[in-house]
Amino acid sequence: MRKISFRYLFHKGSNSLSSQTLLTSLGVGLGTAVLIIVLSVMNGFENELQKRILGVIPHVTLESSGGFEGIENISKTISEDKNIVAVAPFLSSQVVINNGDISKGVVIKGTSAQDEISIIPDNMLIGGVESLEDGSNIILGDSLAYELNAAIGDSVNLLNIDQSNPLIGVPRVVAFKVVGIFSVGSEVDQNYALISSNSFLKLIKPKNGVGLELKVKNVLEARSIGRATIEKLDTTNYIKMTSWDQSYGGLFRAVQLEKIMVGLLMSLILLVAILSLLMSVNNLVKNNEKEIAILRTIGYSKWDIQSIFIQLILTIGVFGIFFGNMLGFFIASNITDFLNFLSQIFNISMLDVYYLDYFPSIISIEQIIWINIITFLLLLIFSFIPSNKAANTNPVNIVNKS
Repeated sequence: MRKISFRYLFHKGSNSLSSQTLLTSLGVGLGTAVLIIVLSVMNGFENELQKRILGVIPHVTLESSGGFEGIENISKTISEDKNIVAVAPFLSSQVVINNGDISKGVVIKGTSAQDEISIIPDNMLIGGVESLEDGSNIILGDSLAYELNAAIGDSVNLLNIDQSNPLIGVPRVVAFKVVGIFSVGSEVDQNYALISSNSFLKLIKPKNGVGLELKVKNVLEARSIGRATIEKLDTTNYIKMTSWDQSYGGLFRAVQLEKIMVGLLMSLILLVAILSLLMSVNNLVKNNEKEIAILRTIGYSKWDIQSIFIQLILTIGVFGIFFGNMLGFFIASNITDFLNFLSQIFNISMLDVYYLDYFPSIISIEQIIWINIITFLLLLIFSFIPSNKAANTNPVNIVNKS
C-alpha cells in the first residue's frame, strides 16, 4: 500500500514529483511558515513592550501609613528574598510641567544615581542620572522634551498643589534646569521625568514619606510576591501595595489578546492550504477511479484503500510542515533584514509608526511544536474525506461507465 501511495506523488511513468504534490506541499509549507513568523514577531513586540515599560515603572511599590520606620533595615530584609532583584526608595507623584505656553501632566520621580534601579540610566541620550544631584535639575523623556520644546540647559516649571489639602492648597511653582534626556522606546518617554530625591521632598512633601520600590524576577507574579513581602514585614502599620498590572495590566492583556486574534487569522491561511490539498487529492481520486476499482476487485479492503490516500495526504503534509518550519525559522530569525529588503523594493517604510528601528522576533520552540501537532492533526482528520470517497468506490459502477 505504501508503494501505491508514494506512486501518486510522482508523474505517471516518471521519477519526478508531480506539480500537484509540489504545489500542495508548498501551500501547507507557506501557511505553516506565515504562522511561525507572525507569532515570533508578536512575541518579540510583547517582550519589547514588557522590557521597555516594565524596565522603567516599578514592578511593586510599598507605602506605609505614616512612613516606614527604619527603612534601610526593611530594605535589607526585603532584598534577601530570592524572588526580588532589587529594592530602592520610592518617590513618585503626578504634577504639571510647563514651558512657555505648553503645559502637560507628567509622572515625576525622585531618585539618585545610587537608588535608580530602572533601565533609564542605560538609555540616556544626553546627560546622566548623577547630574540630578547638582541642584534643581530635571531629566525628561525625549518625546516629552520634544513636546515641551525643551532642550539641554532650558528651564521648565513644575507645578504642584499641597498634598495635604489640595482643595485649599496654593500651587507651588519651581523652576528646574533640563540636564538630561532619555529614551526607552515606549510611551514612558512621553510622560516621565526625574528629579533628585531632595528636590522631590521639597516640592511634593508626601504624606507617607518615602516608600519602597521592588524589582522582581517574574513580573507576572509581581502581585503575589508583593503580598508575600508584606506578610514578612514585622510592622503594625497599614502597608499599601501597588503592582504594575494595576496601571498597565490592561495594555498587556490587550497585546496578548491581539496575539491570539492575529494567530487565529493567520491560521486561516494554513486551513485554506489544507483544504486545497484535500481538493487536489479528491480530484486525484476521481481521475483514478478505474485503478481504485481494480484494487477493490483484486482483494483490497475499504480500509486498505483509505490507508493509501491517508498516507498520501500525510506524506505531502509532512513535507509541507518540514519546509514551513525551515522557511519560518529562517525568515523569523532575519525578519528585520527581510522587511528592509521589501521596503527597498516597494519604496515604503515599515518602521515609521514604531519606537523601534528594527522588528523584534522571538522564536518559541513550544509554539512551533504546537503548530506542527495541530497541523498534522488537521491533516489526519480531514484526510478521511477524500480517502473515504475512494474507499466507497463501487467497481460495478465503474465497469458500467466504461
